[in-house]
Amino acid sequence: MLIRRAHNHKGTTVVELALVLPFFLLLIFGIIDFGWYFFIEHTLQYATREGTRLALVGGSLQGKDGNPMTREDSIISTIKENASLAVNPSSLSIYIFPIGDDYKDPGNWQDPNSKPDAGSPGQYMRVKTQYTYKFLTPLIGALFTGGTILIEAQGTYRNELFDT
Repeated sequence: MLIRRAHNHKGTTVVELALVLPFFLLLIFGIIDFGWYFFIEHTLQYATREGTRLALVGGSLQGKDGNPMTREDSIISTIKENASLAVNPSSLSIYIFPIGDDYKDPGNWQDPNSKPDAGSPGQYMRVKTQYTYKFLTPLIGALFTGGTILIEAQGTYRNELFDT
């Protein structure tokens, strides 16, 4: 004679949910966090490229008051305007400096006292844009020092032979 035992499955679903839900939420928030990170990174690359395009032809823009801006201010303004979709433009660090034929950065390129220099016609130049990204999810941020990572976009170009 077979005796059937009644199995009580009540509570099993709750236990399974309690075990799986944290990993599922980590996956969802990780996708959102890294998606936002890559969006910002791509936006900074685009903004830096647009600033570099303006720089290499020797172009300059007009300010809000209608007066012409310097080339350096025009480059910075272009980068900030294009990056404003993803980040606060005031949180960007933008560097514009000449480089040699070896394409190496000079030792003082991050010196806060040096002014941006868009260079002269035919000169090799570099534009670097930096932004410190803070992860939205604390658990993912814990994988990085201070919960932040530095995003850097750069463009290297040779100035066209424009008229100064």
